[in-house]
Amino acid sequence: MDGDAFFRLGKWIYILRWPIFALWILLFCLCIPFVPKIFGPFKSMGFIDPSSQSAMTDKIIDKKFKYGLNNRFIVLYTSNTLNITDNKLQTEIKNSLKDLNKFNIKHTIIYPDASNKSQISRDKHAAYAVIAFKSNEDLTSTFITKLKRYITKPKSLTMQIGGEPVFLENTKEQTQKDLYRAEYFATPVAMITMLVVYGSIVAASLPIILSGVCMVFILIMLYSCALIFDLSVFTINIALLLGLCLTLDYSLFIISRFREEISISGSLPEAIGNTLMTAGKSIFFSGLAVFGSLSALLLFKVNVLFSVGIGGLSAVLVSVIVAIIFLPSVLAVLGNKINALKLPYLNTKTTKSVFWKKIGSYVIKHRVLSFCLTVILLIVIGLPFFHAILDISDFTILPKNMESRQVFDKFSQKFGKTHLTPILVLVTVPGDSVLTNKNISSLYDFAHHIKKDPRVSDVISIVTTGQHLTKNNYQMLYTHPNLINKDANETLKLMVHRNMTLMTIMSKYPRNTQETIHLVKSLKQYRPGNGLTLRLTGPAVSTMDVLHSISQTFIYAVLLILLVNYFIMLILLRSLILPLKAIFMTMLSLFASYGVLVFIIQYGHGHQLLQFEPQNMLDISMVIIIFCALFGVSMDYEVFLLTRIKENFEYTNQINESIIYGIDHSSKIITSAAIILILICLVFMTADIIIVKAFGLGIAVAVFIDAFLIRTILVPATMAILGPWNWYLPRWLDNILPKVSFNPHHSKSNLDNK
Repeated sequence: MDGDAFFRLGKWIYILRWPIFALWILLFCLCIPFVPKIFGPFKSMGFIDPSSQSAMTDKIIDKKFKYGLNNRFIVLYTSNTLNITDNKLQTEIKNSLKDLNKFNIKHTIIYPDASNKSQISRDKHAAYAVIAFKSNEDLTSTFITKLKRYITKPKSLTMQIGGEPVFLENTKEQTQKDLYRAEYFATPVAMITMLVVYGSIVAASLPIILSGVCMVFILIMLYSCALIFDLSVFTINIALLLGLCLTLDYSLFIISRFREEISISGSLPEAIGNTLMTAGKSIFFSGLAVFGSLSALLLFKVNVLFSVGIGGLSAVLVSVIVAIIFLPSVLAVLGNKINALKLPYLNTKTTKSVFWKKIGSYVIKHRVLSFCLTVILLIVIGLPFFHAILDISDFTILPKNMESRQVFDKFSQKFGKTHLTPILVLVTVPGDSVLTNKNISSLYDFAHHIKKDPRVSDVISIVTTGQHLTKNNYQMLYTHPNLINKDANETLKLMVHRNMTLMTIMSKYPRNTQETIHLVKSLKQYRPGNGLTLRLTGPAVSTMDVLHSISQTFIYAVLLILLVNYFIMLILLRSLILPLKAIFMTMLSLFASYGVLVFIIQYGHGHQLLQFEPQNMLDISMVIIIFCALFGVSMDYEVFLLTRIKENFEYTNQINESIIYGIDHSSKIITSAAIILILICLVFMTADIIIVKAFGLGIAVAVFIDAFLIRTILVPATMAILGPWNWYLPRWLDNILPKVSFNPHHSKSNLDNK
C-alpha cells in the first residue's frame, strides 16, 4: 500500500497542503493581469497548410510585393436604382476616400473605373474600391477603427467596409462574445447540477472554483504559446470547452471518491492517499489517453488543427495537474467540511443506487439482445455520415448581422460567389522587369490563352485591363511610363514587382466543384513557355492544398491515437481484449456523433431552433478535432467504470458481480458528469460562430451516447458476453507490464460488507 506512488503522493500533499494551496493562489493572482490581453496574439483563421505551395506563394507575395494580399480592405458601394458608372457617382466614390490622404500610414487605392471594370458589377448597381496597406502593417482593431474614421459615406450610395482584416477582427470579436456568454450560462448550470449530485454547497462549489482556476491557467498557457506559434482564433473557445469538461469530470471523480474514503477510514491522510491511489490514478491514465489523442493533431500541418492541438494539450495538462495536486490539497485543508452546508431536500448518496443495480442486472441477463439493439441503434444514427461533404469553412461561419459577413453576402450577390474565391497566379518572367516588350507579349499570350478556357469567367491582369487593347497597345503603354496615368500606376503597385506579376483567374464554378478543382490541377501542370513560371494560390488553391495535406496525414494520426489508447488501457486494465472493446465502442460513438452532425449542420434540420445557417457541408478540420478530442474524452468514463470493475474483480474473481459493482459505484458519477458536460456543450451551442457550435454539438451528442448507451448498456453487455476473455493476458506479457493496482487497504472488508 505505502509502496504505491499515488498513495505516497497523497500523503505528501496532506503534509504540504498549506504551502501547495498558497502557491496555487499566488500563481493564480500573478496570471490575472494577463487575461485581458489573451486575444491579442491570435491573428489568423488557421485554414492553411504553411508548407503548401499556396502558403509559400503567399509568403513570396507578402515579402516581395509592397502591398500584401491579407492587408487589403474592400469598400463596397451599392445602389438599388442608380448606374454606378455615372460620372457623378464615380466622383462621390473618390470623394468618400479622399480623406485617406491624411491617414499617416502608407497605402494605395484602386478605384472602380474604366481601367478596373472587374470592380464594377454587371448590373452596374455595385462597385468596390480596394485599399491596400504594406505587408508589415499590423491591422489591429484599433487600426481598423481609425481607418474607418477617414472614410465618409457618399450621399447617393450605400457603403460597407470589409475584407480579410475586418473578417478576422469580427471573428475575434464574436469569439470573445461567445466565450463570455458561455461563461455566463455555464456557471449556474454546473452549480445547480453539482448541488443535485452532492447535496452540499461546499462540495458543489469546489469544482466550479477549480474550473475558474483552470480557465485562467489555460488562457495564460495559450497566450504564451501564441507569442511563439501562429495560432488560430478558434483555439481559445475549443481549448476552454475541453478544459472545462475535463476539470469538472476530474473534480467529480476525486471529490466523490474522497467523500467515500473519508466516510470509511475516518483518517484524513489515508483518505487523501486512497483517493489518489484510486480516482487519482484513473485520472492520470485518462489524462494520458486524452493527451495522446490530442497529440495526434500536432501531426497535421494545417494551422487550425495544430493550434487546437496546442490548446487541447494545454487544457489536459492543466486539468490533470489541478485534479491530482491542487484539488487534494484543498480537500486536505477542508477535511470533513467538504460536506458542510448540506441541503436537506437533496439526495446525497454518492455511490450506490438500487436503480443502477437493476439496470446492470437486466443488461447482463439479456446481454446478447442488449448488445445487438444498441449497436444497431448507433449504426442507424450514424448512417447520414456516409453522405457527408467535407470542405473548408468560409465567411458563412459568421452570423449574418456581422459587418464583414454582410459585406461578403452583398459582394457575393452582386459579383458572384466565385469572385470571393479566385485563383491567384504569381507569374515570374525572365530578366529583371515584367515591363519589357518580350515579357508583355508572353503575358498577353498566356492570359488570353487561359481566358479561352470554358471554365474561366474572367482573367484580371496588367494585360487584360481594356477589352479593345491589343498586345501592341500594352507594349506601347508599359514601355513608355509617361503614358501610364495615376490610376493605372496604382494598379501596377499591387500587381507588379520587378520580374513578378499577379494574375487573377475567376472560375465560373464554386471552389469545391470538380470543374474548379480540375481547372486548378490543369494550371499547376501548365507550362506557358517563353521562360514564364507559375505559382498558384488563392482560396480555391489553398482549400485543395489543405484537403490534400489532411488526407495525407489522417491515417498516421488515427494510428497514433489507436496505439496510444490501446497501450494505456493495456497497462491500466492488464487485458488484451478490453482495450480493443474500448476502441470499438469509441468508434461507434464517434460514428453516431458524425451522423448527427451531418443531419443537423450539413442538412440543416433544426437550424431555426439552433439559430444557424445550414452549411451544406462539414468542416473537415472540425471533424478531425472532434475525432481526436472525443477519442480521449470518452476514455474518462471507460477508465472510471472499468477500474471500478477491476477493483472488485481482483478480490472476487466474479465477472458478472464485478460488472454490477462497477455500475453501482460509478454510474451516478458518470451520469452526473455527463449531464454537466452535455449542458455546458449546449451552452457552447449558443455560439454564433458555426465551428464552435458544431464542436459543442458533436461533444454533447458523443457524451450522451457514451454515458447513457455505451457505458450503461453496451459495456456491461459486451463484458458479460466475453466472460473470462475480458481479462485475458499472456503470462509473459503480464510479467513485463508495469504493475498497476487500484485497491486501498480497506477494500476487502468494504466489499465483504456489500
